[in-house]
Amino acid sequence: MKIAFNLDYDHTKCTGIGRYGIELMSAWVKVGMECELWMLRNTKGSSLPIEEADCRIRHFPFPRRLTDLFWPSFRTLASGISWVHSTNGILLPNSPFFRQVAMVHDLGPYLYGEMKADEDTRPWKIRLRSIAERADCITVNSNSTMQDLLKIFPFVEEKVFLTPLGIDHFSTNHSPSDKKSHILAVGTVEPRKNIDGLLRAYASLLQRRELPPLVIAGMDGFRVEEYKKLPSELGIENRVRFTGYITDSKLADLYATAFCLVHPAHHEGFGFTVPEAFTWKLPVVASNTGGLGEFFSETAWMVNPADPESIAHGIELALDSGVTAEQERKREQLARELTWESCAGKTLEAMKAISS
Repeated sequence: MKIAFNLDYDHTKCTGIGRYGIELMSAWVKVGMECELWMLRNTKGSSLPIEEADCRIRHFPFPRRLTDLFWPSFRTLASGISWVHSTNGILLPNSPFFRQVAMVHDLGPYLYGEMKADEDTRPWKIRLRSIAERADCITVNSNSTMQDLLKIFPFVEEKVFLTPLGIDHFSTNHSPSDKKSHILAVGTVEPRKNIDGLLRAYASLLQRRELPPLVIAGMDGFRVEEYKKLPSELGIENRVRFTGYITDSKLADLYATAFCLVHPAHHEGFGFTVPEAFTWKLPVVASNTGGLGEFFSETAWMVNPADPESIAHGIELALDSGVTAEQERKREQLARELTWESCAGKTLEAMKAISS
């Protein structure tokens, strides 16, 4: 079975979706499965961190809206491709010559639409509905995402499959610094990441004990202005720093010097930030909801994201107890189970099940 990966986004930006596409394709190539990489014409000359990728790349011709009606069919016929995987969830026009598979990472636009700007939520809802109605095969990153999907689109049950993501792209164990200086949170400053809950928890805990400063590393998002005002309202403005968007090297410095990572997001389909912190051997405080609770409940200090006092208690446990021996054992077990090779294999099994 030969597949084409429709890489219709800026692959140089390692968002969660971007990481999924790159790592899945890389695993596909490494295990010797046949594939092509379909990329935007304006990406010519950019490099892909995928072994032997160059000989597999085909670029979409211009103009896209017109050529999308016939070029994918031409390529599938010419190359013997039977499936196209749109890793960003934007399906191509239907064709009798190939089937389409897409990953649903979360149902946030339907479940937590108020946590994003309307101009972001609307197109994502359209994209998710298109996947539900038109995709021949749907993959999801967690049972939590699957249940959310089936609540909203129950008619997809026969074509949805669980393909947990890998975390082995975080395989390098880093050396934490001996000079710890802060508590760290990583993520876009927006409602879904529960920045207000984190700040209220930190302020509450600071009234009871001394704490390292809180550093929030992430680009500005929806309602960022009110979140940046909140430390002043809580009387902790001298204890909180927002970094804005930072480079990978600066983020690595923050991980290396952190006492712990706090990730109290209201909702995550999976949540790459948590296993990334594992490679720095950090204690982690994470929400007990969604994919975070499903995969990481035995590896971190779990909290109720709706309760600032629960978050505060989790931070206290992380600072006082660190990473327990049992948490470390579970992290090692999870690293063996959640691999991109496994994700690629389960994705292939899903397509075969639909094809049979």
